[in-house]
Amino acid sequence: MERPESIVNFERAFCASVAVGLLGGILGWNDVLETYQREPSMAAMGFGSGFLITVWCISLAFQLLFWYLIARKGSNVMRWIYVVLMGFGIISALATIGNPTMPGGISQITSLGSTALTVLAIFFLFRPDASDWFKRRHVDPSTFS
Repeated sequence: MERPESIVNFERAFCASVAVGLLGGILGWNDVLETYQREPSMAAMGFGSGFLITVWCISLAFQLLFWYLIARKGSNVMRWIYVVLMGFGIISALATIGNPTMPGGISQITSLGSTALTVLAIFFLFRPDASDWFKRRHVDPSTFS
């Protein structure tokens, strides 16, 4: 079954969001690391750049899993899990605006840009053609094997 235009647009917005997030992580690395190391609870645990890189890699892996199961396998369940998790992420990103303990500059700009693209991606998931497609799709049980 051919994927509807809204799913293709979801995929584009999703990939753009991930790319902007990665770009922000690279460009704002020093600011993020400095902010992270200033946090007393994190400094006490001794977590450093290796921990941050690990968290970002795990996050990227989960994002790719969501992309695959939503855009390629048509999983309605994963669509809703994605929307709920990204809803929390959107709230969190908006809460950082003006927060002096959070990195600003390019890190905040790319975070908000990535968040805006996530909102756009979610919008495409609920367009009529996408909603109809999710209703007709059945996830192949071998996907989880």
